[in-house]
This record gives sequence, structure tokens and C-alpha cells, in this order.
Amino acid sequence: MIWLILVLGLILRSISLNQSLWLDEAINVVALTQYSFLGMITEYAKADFHPPLFFIVLWVWTKIFGISEILVRIPSVIFGVTTIYMIYLTGKKIYSEKLGLIAGFLLSINPLHIYYSQEARMYALATLAVSINIFFLVKLLKKEKVNSFFLVASNLAVLASDYVAWLVFPAQFIFLVFFNKNLIKKWSITFLLAVLAGAFWIPTFISQLSVGAVASSRLPTWKFVVGGFDLKTVPLTFVKFIIGRISYPDKTIYGLMLLPLIVIFSSLIFRGFRYIKNWERNLLSCWLVIPIILATIISLYIPIYSYFRILFVLPSFLILTGLGVLSLPYKFKYLSLIIVAAIEIFSSFVYLFNPAYQREDWRGVVSYLKAKKENNLILFESSGTLAPFDYYAKNTVNAKGALKDFPAKDENDVLSIPNDQPDIYLVDYLVDISDPKRLVSQKLINLGYELVGTNDFHGVGFIYHYQKIL
Repeated sequence: MIWLILVLGLILRSISLNQSLWLDEAINVVALTQYSFLGMITEYAKADFHPPLFFIVLWVWTKIFGISEILVRIPSVIFGVTTIYMIYLTGKKIYSEKLGLIAGFLLSINPLHIYYSQEARMYALATLAVSINIFFLVKLLKKEKVNSFFLVASNLAVLASDYVAWLVFPAQFIFLVFFNKNLIKKWSITFLLAVLAGAFWIPTFISQLSVGAVASSRLPTWKFVVGGFDLKTVPLTFVKFIIGRISYPDKTIYGLMLLPLIVIFSSLIFRGFRYIKNWERNLLSCWLVIPIILATIISLYIPIYSYFRILFVLPSFLILTGLGVLSLPYKFKYLSLIIVAAIEIFSSFVYLFNPAYQREDWRGVVSYLKAKKENNLILFESSGTLAPFDYYAKNTVNAKGALKDFPAKDENDVLSIPNDQPDIYLVDYLVDISDPKRLVSQKLINLGYELVGTNDFHGVGFIYHYQKIL
């Protein structure tokens, strides 16, 4: 049965895999063509605030298989499908094979996990690393023999996958302090050995902190993009765990639509919490709750909390949901599972088959601009062109950044723009951060250009067409 679930998970993660690369993916991919192996995990990593494991995997993978939208995402597909299997094993060991199958099935169709299992970034990897790490902890709690090498390796994998995933370690430590002191010594030793094994990364980590501090001071609004504190962040996480990244413009209608779904999942998780006893309940609760609490507290000072960054607690969320299903009387078990599965499958299909909920359409942007007259000037609200544009344009169009630096504070921060260009296209991607006063647009108008057309591209924003007034 688990093999059918794994096949289902693989099929769902293979649909729409050829989406356009979005900004962060494209930055990684372009870097792969510019840096050596060592350069990728030292020089490049300084500006990408993550540990090195995913960069290592992607560099090696692309050197073997090449680069395309599909190829660079296949490692995350593999990580995602493997996580389904690990959650099956964990659920089976915590309670029963039936729980393992239900939890694995729910993860296989979960829209948020599908999304990040299709992204050439480290979040699916971090979720897998944490899942393996928790599985080994469960084996220890059940007094099964676990080779210390595997414990150290699983700790190191978490440390090397994503910084926010580190929050699983204080969650484990708190659990052991309160519910199983006998394992603290072994846990601490294997954790410290993993830290020592990863000590080579400390200089790069310090450089990342320095770069991040400078960026945070120069771009104060960037924290709302990368994960600054917001009262709605925690409830939004709960919603995203259920329906993924799909949304609706009218927030009132959106909230009313979500309310029954929230009630269903909340009641199942509550029942699951009551249904299971002893250390199993405490472990699942610590895994789910403590990283969220810590991420919220840290985000008061350092912007780290976005729902996708704590994807590694989603398996606990779904295991508790599965326990809630099992807690119901027999005649309601299958009905509740069908309802939960229908919600997840519907949400997954909305994402997989509706481009409006997929990644930034940079491929469409470049195709649109290439179809225009030759030698048109394309301006970006930044100090240069952007990686996804470069990936698709391949130097075939005339484009440049319009800002000397950003965020632009006054007209002196806008670069010289030729006033004899018949057509200029302005890409306003992230304009609220880089040019909140719309200084580039104002300069174009002052130079005698008139806005004659606007095109909206999903995720990218508006492309404004300006023509010189004769």
C-alpha cells in the first residue's frame, strides 16, 4: 500500500514541474553556471542566507544531468517523495501501520508540500532531514538500537539544510528534559559531534550574518518579504498547511470559506492529541509547537518566520490529523479521511493546474518583450537586471537597471535614461522595496515619455510601456 502512496506522491509532484523559474530559484541556477564547487559554497553562499547542503546537492546534480526548469527541481521531488516514506515509517513506529499509511497519504497529497517539493530550493530537503532525525529519535525512545553514526549524520543533515530547521533541536531538548531525561546524554553527545563536524561553516555563517545585517538596515521593508513578525503569521501557517499557497482577493470571503476547513482540521488535531498518550503525544506536540513559538519570538528581532520556512513541522501536523481520524468511531473514520483528502486534493489541483497560483512568470515576461520591436530599452527597478530575466533572455534584449542603488531615496539615485528612445518598458518587480516613491516612472514622464500600455504577469507584476511624445 505504501508503494501506491509513493507513486501517487511522485505523480502529483511531477505535474507542472516545468513552471518558469522564480527569482530565488533563478539566482541559484545562474550561480551554478558561474561558480566552481568551492565558490558555490563559500563565495556565493555569503549572499544566500542558508547552509551549504542544498547548494552542494544542486551543483553536483546539474554537473551530471544539466540545467533546465525540470532538471533543477528533480532533487526536491526526490526529497519530497522520500519524506512521504519517512513519515509512513515514523507514524508506523509511533502508533501503528495504519497511522503511518494515513499520514503518508496525507503528506503525498498535501498542497504545500507538493509546492515545495517542486522548488529548486532547500525547504523539501530540510523537511526530509528533520523527518529522518525525528525517526531516529523515535527509535531511541522505543529503546531500539541506533548506530551513533546515523544519529550524528542526521543531526548534521539538519544543520546543513536550513537555519530555521535548527529549531527542531531545542524542541527535542525540551522534550527530553521534561519527558525522558535518560536520553539527554546520548542526544547531547551526538548533537555536539554534528556541530563539530559542521564547524567549517562558521566563517561563512558569520559572513552571512554580516551581509544580512547590512541588507536589513538598508532595506527595512524587506523583513515583510523574508519573514518579519506579524500577528497573522501563525494562523496563516495553519491555513497554508491545509490548502497550500492558494488564496482569494476578497479576504472576508476567503476567511468565510476557510472557516469550516479550519474547524475540521482543528477538531481532528485536538482529538489526535487526546487519542495518543505518553511520550508519543509529547514528542509530536513539541515537534509541532515549539519551533513555531521560537520562530515567532526570534522574528521580533530577526526576520525568519514564513510558513514555508517551518515546513519541517508539517509532518507532525499531519500525523496528529491522522490520529484524529483514527480516534473517530468506525463509521466516521473513512468519511473524515475522505473529507480531509478531498480538501487537500482539491487545493493541490488548484495549484497544479491553475497558472495563477504557480511561480513568477518570467518566461512569459521575456517572451512578451522579445516579441516587441528590436532595440527597445527595458528598465528594472533595481541596480541591474534580475537572474530569472537573465536566464530566459540570455542577453538577447536591451535591458539594464534604472537605479544607482536601492532603495531609491531621491532622483539622484536614478541612473541616466536616454530621452531619444522611442519605446521603454519598465519592469516594476519589487518596486515597493526598491523604489517606493516611483522615482523612475516620474523621471520617464519628466523626460517626455507617456505611459501607453500596461501588462500584468503573474508573480512579476506590471510591465509598463512608455513611448516618447513627439
